[in-house]
Amino acid sequence: MAKIKIEDLESIPATRAKVIFGEILHQTSVEGKKYLVDRHGKPISVIISYKEYLRLLEQAERGQDPD
Repeated sequence: MAKIKIEDLESIPATRAKVIFGEILHQTSVEGKKYLVDRHGKPISVIISYKEYLRLLEQAERGQDPD
């Protein structure tokens, strides 16, 4: 599996993310999209699917680089 790179994340302002949160949930869970949420241009959070989160967690527990 491919690494998550910063350029793979779609940047979105926190205020916009709040307005379209349901759409973001659909896009992450169904379409595999990944978001970098920013506030005043500074990154504050990442939104990924639960499946992707479990994959990253499993790799971290094994001491592997997320590849």
